[in-house]
Amino acid sequence: MSSEATIKIRKASGVLEDLNIEKLKASLKRSGASDDAAEEVIDRVLLEIQPVTSTSRIYKLAKKHLKQYNHASSLRYSLKKALFRLGPTGYPFEKYIGEIMKNYGYEVTIGTYIKGECIDHEVDVLGIRDGEVAAVECKYHNVVGRTTDVKVAMYVHSRFRDIEPKFKAEHPDKKFHGWLVTNTRCTENAIQYADCYGFKVLGWQHPNHHSLQKIIEDKRLYPVTVITGIQRGIVDTLISKNIVLLKDLSEMEISDIRSILSLNESKAAKLKQQAMDLCLRRA
Repeated sequence: MSSEATIKIRKASGVLEDLNIEKLKASLKRSGASDDAAEEVIDRVLLEIQPVTSTSRIYKLAKKHLKQYNHASSLRYSLKKALFRLGPTGYPFEKYIGEIMKNYGYEVTIGTYIKGECIDHEVDVLGIRDGEVAAVECKYHNVVGRTTDVKVAMYVHSRFRDIEPKFKAEHPDKKFHGWLVTNTRCTENAIQYADCYGFKVLGWQHPNHHSLQKIIEDKRLYPVTVITGIQRGIVDTLISKNIVLLKDLSEMEISDIRSILSLNESKAAKLKQQAMDLCLRRA
């Protein structure tokens, strides 16, 4: 591969940093590209960028060249963008997080009210698994570069503190955990605050070995929005029918897809095939 020594990347926040070829290669491989294909894509990208370029430019070029090798891989590479397309409100993101948790063994309730010591609280996602209960606060951003800061971490912590005593009194056999989940990232101060007070932060790439990106990719829990070109109306209809995960769409009968989305057989079959291709695991 070509040298990246003189290439700087301008992130969405405006910060400049050195291009990390290994990080780029890892993201391509996670999408399903082989080692050789990932290296070829990177070589092509390096030929088309300036000494200072943006992360969005890298993303667009990598996706364009990856598509020449494998269309499904190029769509999986769009995962972060797909989460932004769940908006503009945060409710579809809450449903999506709930579906992810179900696939990791939790019994899930969305938008439930829990009585605290002082006031009642609406909890975005409540997950119960064995002797564990997770009260999840979802912070969704539909703008690239937005972060979840320490003020948000302090706010959700105050809610967890109000909920925990009452919950423990009513469910003494279960261990209570508070989670803050975001589709972008938390600031360092927010993470430090959460670590100090013992509640979980789950961000796009945090924590390193169990991030939101990692738990999605490990089980191919892609949102339906990962299919590019899918109409907003179709996305809204699917989510309203609790079809948030692409794998659920891939397992539906063509006749059911036609009925729910008012599509002809050809379009319904094509949509199902795209979903099946994306959900297949690599050998």
